[in-house]
Amino acid sequence: MQEPYHIKVSLQEYYEKFGEWTIPDFSDKCLICGAADCAGYHGHYTRTATCPLTGFSVSDFPVMRFLCQGKGDKKKCDHVTFSLLPIELVPFRQLILKFMVLAVWIRLGRHLSLTKSLDAIEKELNNLGDIAEFINTSTLMSWERLIHAAFELFLSTGIKVCKPQYEKITADETGVLLFLELLREYKSRNANNPIRGPDAFAWDFYQQSGGAAQLALFLFGRASQHRN
Repeated sequence: MQEPYHIKVSLQEYYEKFGEWTIPDFSDKCLICGAADCAGYHGHYTRTATCPLTGFSVSDFPVMRFLCQGKGDKKKCDHVTFSLLPIELVPFRQLILKFMVLAVWIRLGRHLSLTKSLDAIEKELNNLGDIAEFINTSTLMSWERLIHAAFELFLSTGIKVCKPQYEKITADETGVLLFLELLREYKSRNANNPIRGPDAFAWDFYQQSGGAAQLALFLFGRASQHRN
C-alpha cells in the first residue's frame, strides 16, 4: 500500500538527509488496519527519481516502509506494509509530476506536434544532460494519458478543490487545457501546507477524497493497493 507523503523539502534535500530523517510515528493508528501500536518502521526500498527541472536524478531514492502487525479488524486492503511516497512523485514512474504536467502543457497549450514538443521540452524544462532515456514520443504520449485519466477522475468525483472559474470545467479538450492551467497555478488553501502546483492539487484531492481511511485513489497514477 502506498501513501502520499509531504516531505516539505526538495527531493534532493530529502535524499541527502535521509540518514538523519525523522521517522514518522503511526503508533496512534495503523494506515492498513486502524489499530494503535501496530505499524512499525520496516526500513526502506529504493527507486529511481528524476527531476529534469533541477537536474536531480538518482536510482536509489529511498522510500520509507512500515509493517502492519494485523492488530486491528478494519483492514483497508490485503497488504501487510505501507510506504510513504513523496507527493512530488507518481506511483511507478521515475519523473516528477510537475515536469510531466508542464511537458503536456507545452504540447497541448501550444498545439505542437510531438517532434516540436520534444524540442521545446528539452530547451525549456530539461537541466539534465542526456534526455533520450526519459523523453521521447512514447513517454510524452504516456504523460498525456496520465493527465487525461486524472482529468476524468477529477470530473467524476465532484470534489471542489479549486477556484470558482474552474468548477465548471467541461469534459473536452478545452476542459483539459483549463485543468492543466489549474494544476500549474494551484495553491493549497491549507495555511499549514503552503505548497503550489500539481503536487499541492494532488495532495488536497487525496485528502478530500478521504485519504488512507477511505483507501482513496491517487489523482495521478495508480498506487499498489489499487492495481489488483
